[in-house]
Amino acid sequence: MGFFSDIFGSKKKEQKADTSPYLASKKDPKELHFARVFTEKGGKFIFSENVEQTRNYFHQILAENGWGSADLKSDSKSLNSFFNIPVNSEVSKNKKATAQLLGCEYLIANKGSILVCSHQIQNLKLDELPENLIILASAAQFVEDVSEAMTMINTRYKDDLPSNITTLNTFDANKEDDFLSYGSSTKNLYLLVQEDS
Repeated sequence: MGFFSDIFGSKKKEQKADTSPYLASKKDPKELHFARVFTEKGGKFIFSENVEQTRNYFHQILAENGWGSADLKSDSKSLNSFFNIPVNSEVSKNKKATAQLLGCEYLIANKGSILVCSHQIQNLKLDELPENLIILASAAQFVEDVSEAMTMINTRYKDDLPSNITTLNTFDANKEDDFLSYGSSTKNLYLLVQEDS
């Protein structure tokens, strides 16, 4: 009996090792998939484990580019407070700052894009934003696709839907040949993703 079980057992093991072409392939987690697609598009993805790391990376981005508070625009009181950025009235009036600090609604994994709305960009078109954007997000903001993001926006803001909902999806001028990116403005984009506390 041991002889037959060795023979038949080994065949069963071999059959299990083969994968069926009809089974769905194992997918990467949405966070990993997003990071891969996002960086392939030319975005700079920075993951931090805590608030101190996030602030440190933010200051490294400013130092790397030679940007000071006079070059940075942010209309978000919470982001200004988080990063201890003084409100610069000259930059606030001037829509052509060197860089802008923004939050976002969701990070779209299958497209490697960032969904923003009027809560972040007010009524501005993407080409009216500075060329350099620094976006702060949390790990809880990853979603699989635009459909999931729109469902969540409808749920979150059901009584007062935001306007100007759009995605940032073009980060490298050399890769702007995608039909979906037609008409969008290429941005030099830094994405700081902080792990949920």
